[in-house]
Amino acid sequence: MLLRTAVLYLCCVFFHVEAVQLTIAYENKAQPPYYMGNNDSVPKLEPGITVEMIQMLEQLIPGLEIKLLRRPWPRCLKELGANSVDGIFNASYKAERLQAGWYPTSDGTHSGPLDTSRRTITIAYSLYTLKDSSLSWDGQNFTNLKNSKIAAPLGYSIVGDLENKGIAVKKSLSTRMTFEMLVRRRVAGIVVQEVTGDAILQAYPEDYQQVVKVTPVVAVKPYYLMLSHGFVHKHPQLAQQIWDTLRVIRETQFYEIALKYLPR
Repeated sequence: MLLRTAVLYLCCVFFHVEAVQLTIAYENKAQPPYYMGNNDSVPKLEPGITVEMIQMLEQLIPGLEIKLLRRPWPRCLKELGANSVDGIFNASYKAERLQAGWYPTSDGTHSGPLDTSRRTITIAYSLYTLKDSSLSWDGQNFTNLKNSKIAAPLGYSIVGDLENKGIAVKKSLSTRMTFEMLVRRRVAGIVVQEVTGDAILQAYPEDYQQVVKVTPVVAVKPYYLMLSHGFVHKHPQLAQQIWDTLRVIRETQFYEIALKYLPR
């Protein structure tokens, strides 16, 4: 009932829109439970929580047609900036990404204050090391890193965060590859999204039995659906409606969707 009321409200606030196709790209590596599958196809069953949230937009916004594509994350960002796709997710905030597209803002302008209430999800980044490592994280700084490097996935916002702290970062093509770097002792530690990191440890316990997660978390970030400059300029009201509807979906449907992704 709450979702229906919210949707009716949104429909009353915004003008009716003609049929519009919204082409959205997201990463072709799994980030369970938010998106599943390590390939270019979109799973028909249980594609992931965020994928289902995005797909629900088509049901709740009259005339909107969703087309999903999967790409390596750096390519998602590049195609957004080239207006080759209309949107990407899950994207955390980086000021330089404003060149590529729009985040939801509280004042509706391109560079206005972020509207975190219209995020898709929130994800934490954690440090993973080997059991015999002296590297640690106190919530502000790394200790015993010395001249070693930390690995993180290429194109992820955490790379810039670490580099801004003066840390040498070795970039990998995927989260799984960062774990391989760690067990081969090519880096002292890795900083990755913990939903993915924990899933990898659970899926490959023998391969990574020497790996441990360090607390506290390194960062907690809201993630967004970014929309392209071309799409927002052509459909400014629809863009705001999309972000508003995502907020409604997250606030009313997130946990119901998430139930099907609980470990069985």
